[in-house]
Order: sequence, then C-alpha cells, then structure tokens
Amino acid sequence: MNIITDVPGKAPRVALLSSTRAVFSPMEAAFQDEFPKAQAIHLLDETLLDDFRQEGGLSPRSRCKALQMTMVAQDAGVDGILVTCSTLSPAVDDFAPFVTIPIIKIDEPVVEWVVQSAKSIALLATADSVLKSVEPLVLGKARQLNREISIRRFIKGDIWPLLQQDPSAFYRAVGEAATQAAEVCQAVIITQVSMAPGWEYVKANKRDKVYASPVYAVRAIRSILKKRDDFLPILA
Repeated sequence: MNIITDVPGKAPRVALLSSTRAVFSPMEAAFQDEFPKAQAIHLLDETLLDDFRQEGGLSPRSRCKALQMTMVAQDAGVDGILVTCSTLSPAVDDFAPFVTIPIIKIDEPVVEWVVQSAKSIALLATADSVLKSVEPLVLGKARQLNREISIRRFIKGDIWPLLQQDPSAFYRAVGEAATQAAEVCQAVIITQVSMAPGWEYVKANKRDKVYASPVYAVRAIRSILKKRDDFLPILA
C-alpha cells in the first residue's frame, strides 16, 4: 500500500540513507536544530561498509545497493532524501533518471560553502576510501565556482575502532585532529557524519575554521522543501 504524502500542512518526511548507525545521532541532532518539523526516517545497509573495505571505495555493487535504497525510500512516499554516506556521494548523480523527489549528497552543501571562502582546505577522514569520493567533489565544486584551492588530506584510520569502544575518546581524537589541521589550513571539513560530534572537541579558537556536513545538508533539504506549496503552512 502506498503512503499518502500530499496532505496540506503535513510535516515533511525525509529519508536518510546510511551505511552505519553511527550517523543516526548526529543527523537527528541536526534535524532537531535546523528542521525540527520534519520527520527523519532511517534506511540502513551496514554491508556497504564491508563493500567499501573490500573494494577500496565506491564500486558497482555499492552503487546498486544505494540505488535500491533510494527507490525503497521514494516508493515509501518520502518527500526528500539525504544520502548520509560521503563515499556514496558520486553515485547520487547517477540516480537522477530514477528519482522524482529531491535528493541531497551529505557533503555537497558544506563543500560549496567552504570552497567559496577558503583557498587551503583540509579533508579529515578515517579512511582513504572516503576521500576518494570527497576530494573530487571539492575539486569539481572549485572548478564550478572558478576558485583556486589546495587540499591537504588528514586520514586518521587508527581512531575508527574507538567509535565502538569509547565514543567520547573517538570524538576527542577527531577534535584534536581537526584542531591540528586548522593550524595549517584556512578551513577543515570533517568529511564523515559519524565524526561530526568531534567538532565540539575542537579548540574554541579554531572552531570557526572547522565544518561538519549534517547542519549544512539539513539546511539544504529544508530550503528545497520549503518552496513546496503543500509545506508552506507548516514551514513558513
């Protein structure tokens, strides 16, 4: 049975397509702060992480899984989709022929924001496979905006196990790494949603140089949905 969504004044429903449940809390916090009237719906496929490790990043297999998740979300009648996994971002453009609702790459809004103001940009991640997807997005956005930039990679693969063992220690390590990166670059992008809470652990005098994607992505989907007539009464 199809879910009816075209009801005047209803709350918008946004599907979050994820490869790890570690993004749930950061994304829900971003929705609470930036789009509290929306209903966030999680679609999770943790086998994608195994695919990324085994295949060195995005592959035909993981692209297919992401498309399947996208179609499930659309068929469920959601109003928009956020793909919360940065590694999947390059696949999103391929979904255009199949999708009739807004779909947002988690990192594109923050990348666009940072590229407009910074020339030296640090990309902080826990795996090289993530930067294989994010770095081309940053370079492509710079070309689109006619901006000359330089990129430095900061990969902290050794801290990933801490996310399960001691999340606070993981976020502190992210904050320390972001602080160090901010010493040598004009802007730092924390490239994974699972790392986003680490922003709170960045030294106070460096936080204005460090950016995480959830808030910017939620603002982007809110801006798009706000333009729909059926959401005007609730989002005005």
